Amino acid sequence: MSKMNSSASAKYATLLRQNDFKVTMQRIRILEILDRSKTPLTAAEVHEHLSRYGIDLATVYRVLNKLADAGVVSRVELGDEFTRFEFARPPAHHHHIVCMDCGTVKEIELCNLDSLVGDISRSTGFTHIEHQVVFRGYCASCSVHHKE
Repeated sequence: MSKMNSSASAKYATLLRQNDFKVTMQRIRILEILDRSKTPLTAAEVHEHLSRYGIDLATVYRVLNKLADAGVVSRVELGDEFTRFEFARPPAHHHHIVCMDCGTVKEIELCNLDSLVGDISRSTGFTHIEHQVVFRGYCASCSVHHKE
């Protein structure tokens, strides 16, 4: 990871303070990694990026979970055994599509499930309903090997 510039560092420090976190270099570096990543990352993948800074895996897990509980980062479940994390940025709600062959993950910003959520709320009495949808398919590169 390149040396942090002061404006990025200030951005993350402000975000941490707004959410009542003490500003630490570990938290700033974790936010920077997630903000720069094009795909959600596991705690182990975040840790790999931080290995040269001597930040241990337990600290990475602890920080990620606290940041997720506060809504600063989002937990992403892609249907395997790993929880991934991504920087929470507007529009916060989106879904993912995962290649069934190579594992490539892409964001899908389109979500037109609002009417379904409304129907579910009316029929069940549940409120504040959340959902995560993961689509699966073959990316353009892998599709050539999976002709129907």
